[in-house]
Amino acid sequence: MSPFTLMLVAMGIFAVVFGGLILAQKTLAKQGELAVADGPVPTKPAGPVEPDAKAAAFQLRLTRAGITMEPEAYRKRVMLLTMFGGVLGMTMGSFKLGGILFGAALAYGFYKGGDFYIDWRFARRLQEFVDQFTDALGVMANGAKSGQTIPQSLETVVDDFNNPIKDEVAEVLQELRMGVPLDEALNHWVERLPCEDLEIACTALIVQRQTGGNIAEILETLATTIRERNKLHKQINALTSQGRMSGIVMALLPVGLFFVFYLIAPARTGLMISHPIGLILTSFGLMMIAVGGYFIKKIVTIEV
Repeated sequence: MSPFTLMLVAMGIFAVVFGGLILAQKTLAKQGELAVADGPVPTKPAGPVEPDAKAAAFQLRLTRAGITMEPEAYRKRVMLLTMFGGVLGMTMGSFKLGGILFGAALAYGFYKGGDFYIDWRFARRLQEFVDQFTDALGVMANGAKSGQTIPQSLETVVDDFNNPIKDEVAEVLQELRMGVPLDEALNHWVERLPCEDLEIACTALIVQRQTGGNIAEILETLATTIRERNKLHKQINALTSQGRMSGIVMALLPVGLFFVFYLIAPARTGLMISHPIGLILTSFGLMMIAVGGYFIKKIVTIEV
C-alpha cells in the first residue's frame, strides 16, 4: 500500500470517527432539550455551588499564556489532534499490534503537545513582559519624581506601552478602581504572573508604602538591577545557544528521518512500528534520545 493510499485511509477513518462523535453530541443535546421541554424545569441546588478548581486553573494557564480561546474550545482542538495522531499511527503500522501501540504513543504525544504549546506561549509572553518591565519601572520612577502617585504612574505605563505589560497593568488598575487596596492588588499581580523580577519590584513597593522612603530612588535602583540581571541572562543564553540547538537537532533528526524513509519505502520502514523487534528497537532509540536530551539540557542550563 502506497503512502498516499495510507494517508487517504487514515483521513477517512478519522473523518468517520470525528463525524460520529459530533453527531452523537448533537443527538444527546437535542434529546436533553426535548426532555426539558416536556418535563418540569429543573431547579438549581440549594446552597452555594463550588467552582471547578481544575477548570479555573486551566483558565488561569490560558490567561497567563495570552491565549484568548475558551478552555472548552481549546480542549476540543487538542482532542481533535489526538484522535488524528492515533489514527495516523495505527494506519502507518498496518493496524497490527505494533501499529496500535505506535498510534497510542503518537496520540499521547499530540495530547501532551497541547500542554507544551501553552507552556511555550507562556514562556514567550513572560520574556516579552520582562523586556518591557525595566523600561516601565523607569517611566514610573520619572513619574514619581514629578509628583505622581503609584496608580498615576501605572496609568502612564498603560498609555505608553504595548502588550503584554499593558494588559497586566490595566488589570491592576481595574482592581484599584473596584476598591482593592494597592498592596493587595500588587500581590494579586504576582500571583497571576509568577515572575521573579515582578515579585521583587512589588515587594519593594509594598515595603516602601509601609516604612516610607524615596520611591523614585527605589524604582531607579530596581530598574538598574533588573536590567543588569536580564543582560547577564541574555549573555548566558547566547553562550549556550549552540548547545541547545545541538540538542534540538539531535532529538528531531531521527524522527524526521523515520518519516522521510517511511514515505520512500513504507513496507520496510513500517516494520519498525509493526514488527515486535522493530518496535522494541524504536522504543529503545526514543528512550536514548530522551536521555541524551535530558543531559544536554542539564549541561546548558545555568542558574543565575
